[in-house]
Amino acid sequence: MGAPVTLTQAPNGAIANQKLLDRIGDFSWLEPTIENPVEGVWVFGGYALAPMSIIEAEDGLIAFDTGDTKHDGQRMFEAIRTVSQKPIKVIIYGHSHPVAGAGVLAEGNPDVMVIGHPNLNEVVEQNMGAGGAPAFFPEVGPYLTARAVTQFNAYMPREGPDAYVVPTNLTAIDFAFLPVNRPVQDGEEMTILGIKMQFFTRYGSDDKVHTTVWLPDRKIVFTTLLWNAPPQLYTLRGDVFRDPREWIAGLRFTRDLNPEVLISSASKPVVGAQKVRDTLEQYLDGVSFVLDQSLRGILGGMGPDELRHFVQFPPYLDEAPPNLQSYGEISTYPPAIYYQTVGWYDNDAANLKPLAPADEARRLVPLMGGREKVLEAAQAALDKKEYAWAAKLANQLYLIDNQDQDARQLKANALRQMAYVSTGANDRAHLLSQALALEGKTTIARLIPPPLESIQANPAKFIDYFRVRIDPIKSDTTNQVICFEFPDGTKAGLHIRRAVAEFIPEPDRYQYKPDLTLAMTGETWAKLYLSLATPEDLIQSGAVTVTGDAAEAARLINLFDRYRPEKAVVIPPACLEHAH
Repeated sequence: MGAPVTLTQAPNGAIANQKLLDRIGDFSWLEPTIENPVEGVWVFGGYALAPMSIIEAEDGLIAFDTGDTKHDGQRMFEAIRTVSQKPIKVIIYGHSHPVAGAGVLAEGNPDVMVIGHPNLNEVVEQNMGAGGAPAFFPEVGPYLTARAVTQFNAYMPREGPDAYVVPTNLTAIDFAFLPVNRPVQDGEEMTILGIKMQFFTRYGSDDKVHTTVWLPDRKIVFTTLLWNAPPQLYTLRGDVFRDPREWIAGLRFTRDLNPEVLISSASKPVVGAQKVRDTLEQYLDGVSFVLDQSLRGILGGMGPDELRHFVQFPPYLDEAPPNLQSYGEISTYPPAIYYQTVGWYDNDAANLKPLAPADEARRLVPLMGGREKVLEAAQAALDKKEYAWAAKLANQLYLIDNQDQDARQLKANALRQMAYVSTGANDRAHLLSQALALEGKTTIARLIPPPLESIQANPAKFIDYFRVRIDPIKSDTTNQVICFEFPDGTKAGLHIRRAVAEFIPEPDRYQYKPDLTLAMTGETWAKLYLSLATPEDLIQSGAVTVTGDAAEAARLINLFDRYRPEKAVVIPPACLEHAH
């Protein structure tokens, strides 16, 4: 299924697509590297998930981005000190992700100027205080966080056949963020440490608070819009929609500056006016092709699954250096465009009322001759290198019985081979992580809850998020109002009205008085939210003071799903003994 692929071995022993290894060095670093593309500018790549850059001025340094974690900042600061001993006096944030190493680069200097988009502080604050990774519905942040952990190679070995190839790794999330203290407007000009700069904040890519920096005297542009792979219009970890039109407009704008040097926060630098223009147009045409052909396919009556096969780069775009699909793969983007444009329904009425996947599998497998015949067909497909078909067949048995060891192993084998032939780091991470989990070699978390400190800092927000965990079977005919009180005077409530829990932001102004009031600290609420303690134990210990019936208070809290790490997994662990 698809063109033949030549596999080879990466330096770390990973089995990978030869195409990836032949071309990955064009725009990505596989090892820590310092580049000096033009006088006075250094780029530090391969030290972290994203590179950072330094501009040397007469009496100090200007940093463009700082790393996605404090650890990233520490690594890059050590690298900076190998090329310059000057203090970092100015930090510029390209967007809201690589901001966590700023405190390291500042070395405790309170006078460091921090430049960025006017809304960047607000976005970072929201991200840091949220329930998890940024999400359209923040209540599901823990689910997206867990998917991000998979995407960034957390479950993959560093060496061996199943290792990652592209080091898109995130270390432990630790922050040394410094807020923007000098916001810039679109088109604003400034002279910083003797260097004339112009800032543009109109266009974004994977978030909405990007800043492009233009050095007109030297025709150097610092941008977040050129990545080391085609614009990632959809990320497998899940995210809010990334509008291709905004990315396209930003790329056109950058091209029309006519830069002679392009320094990116997501790829290797590009030097030479013609090379910069060619690179930007190849990249621009790639993302324009994906958008336009997706829309063409929709107009032609295609659904999301058809689009992923229809929208494929023609050879000239596929072979263009910046379009190597080394991060995401474009086959995953058209369905996201479809869902944003049309919604989930593919206009085939046979799909309007689908069976549940497990129910469908229980009906299909007998039609295919039963379990043994499906196993034989899946193995035959694997032998013919039809890996996606093999995975689909094995998955029918897995849906019926996720403890079927033969089905688990066949599915793992198929996913592994799909990973080996993939060029996208995200695809490889998800495929291999699940293959390893099916074999019992790792456990993939389905949810990663927010840290206790985040909940403690804003208990009312997480009382609101708690409402989606109500179990309607348990709540049944319940109709009660709970008020939560905290030592700083904060109050919030939940009205459990049978199958729904309505969040009450101001209980004192609500039309119904509370049936029960629970007084506790933010830390105690965090323990309840994270299921670190039962309501019964906290009430008995005095950590929760109840006004009203204490037993009823515990019952009401227990109407909501508890977080159980051993259950919140993507692939259930295999039982030691299991009969079909």
